Amino acid sequence: MQEIYYMEDAEQLKVISDPLRLKVLWEIIDEAKTGKMIADILEAPAPKIHYHLKELDRVGLITVEKTEEKNGIIQKFYRPIARNFSVENILKQHKDHVKNELSDTLRENVLISLGKTKSYLRRVDSRLFEEWKQIKFGYEQLYLNEAQIQEFEKKAKELQELMNSFKINRQQDGELYHMLLLAFPFREPEYPDE
Repeated sequence: MQEIYYMEDAEQLKVISDPLRLKVLWEIIDEAKTGKMIADILEAPAPKIHYHLKELDRVGLITVEKTEEKNGIIQKFYRPIARNFSVENILKQHKDHVKNELSDTLRENVLISLGKTKSYLRRVDSRLFEEWKQIKFGYEQLYLNEAQIQEFEKKAKELQELMNSFKINRQQDGELYHMLLLAFPFREPEYPDE
């Protein structure tokens, strides 16, 4: 699986914009799963999950990693083609046409990642919280100008590259950590939902 895939096709963005398809991708990012396994995890009907898998496969965003025969039925185990998907190439070509779709997709993706983080926190051994040195946590709201934003983006990219190098050079004695870095400008909508 490649680390990052640069989407070129607006159709790929359209397919990935469905919230359930995003959830499917999140479920298979670390481990290949069958449609039935995904349906059970997401508590969704198996035919619905199979439909969404076919759509993701049709536009080339997932692949069958392996197949197994079980009770005479061939089971397909799916994985995304990359750990990360970039839309920067689509933005260069179709920015005005995909702006709303992209906004909804990114918002949903962030919400799913926050949900995953919440799920991991609920499952972690409560004794971990007795040893705060193992938990790295920061929460800030900052006013940033353009130069500060660029500096932050540079440092965030360096941190991502460091994490990628750790992934590639995984140590056998290492302990699994869940990491989430999220920053966005906070602007109240002109007409907030009531």
